[in-house]
Amino acid sequence: MRELSKTRQYGLLAIALAAVAVLLFPVYWMVMTSIVPSSLLLTSSPPLVPPLGSTSMDAYTEVIEGRPVLQWLGNSALSTLGAAVISTFISTLGGYSLSRFRSRGQEAMGFTLLFSRMLPGTLLIIPIFVLFSTTGLTNNLWSVILVNIAATVPFTTWLMKGFIDSVPVEIEQAAMIDGCSRLKALWHVVTPLLLPGLAATFTYASILTWGDFLFARTLMSNPQGWTVTVGIASFIGEYSVDWSGLMAVSLMSTAPMVILFILLEPFLSRGMTAGAVKG
Repeated sequence: MRELSKTRQYGLLAIALAAVAVLLFPVYWMVMTSIVPSSLLLTSSPPLVPPLGSTSMDAYTEVIEGRPVLQWLGNSALSTLGAAVISTFISTLGGYSLSRFRSRGQEAMGFTLLFSRMLPGTLLIIPIFVLFSTTGLTNNLWSVILVNIAATVPFTTWLMKGFIDSVPVEIEQAAMIDGCSRLKALWHVVTPLLLPGLAATFTYASILTWGDFLFARTLMSNPQGWTVTVGIASFIGEYSVDWSGLMAVSLMSTAPMVILFILLEPFLSRGMTAGAVKG
């Protein structure tokens, strides 16, 4: 029975390793494309392992020296940080309101948020561009931040509502009996218990803003003001594609989100297992 159990474990391990290999193969091929000359890869039978002496980091140095890649990454970082922080703050207040107050107005506001999240960006981009061009906010990083806040808050508000619902209201009531106002109880009592929810909300808003292309491309026409997603698209020409440069910048743009996930992973894991064990 023990041998059968070990056989089953090895089988599951083999399946898991195969699944990981399949999932990570696109990333591996991106690395290959960025360090191996395109002439070796754009063939009917490209090598799975780079030939000896064929790899180089020229693609990375060329894109950094030839294009404002670092400026694009900086613009993405600023817009992502601004949108994520403000969205998390607004969503915490909105989610608290939806969780703790029950009225027809609250329900109507909640359904309005859900409905607004269903609208596609392509439907909203023309009125958004007209609004920002009228107010003189085009080619301004704040326009990208504001639009992404509006795009993320409807979902993140409901996300935070779910986390706030899991916090017993009696904890707040005890704090208010001791002299705290509702806002002080929210800040000093409820917020420390919402770290997993805040991490999940911040991560979701960051990923959505970092990967935004439609709004950033429409509102920022100056190449110096592009975010990295818009900059990546510039490697695709009308008649040719700079595959090495494209993959090099794509890998560089992926690293910040991977680092963010690694840093917030403990809080995310705590959030996913928060309701798994009952006291």
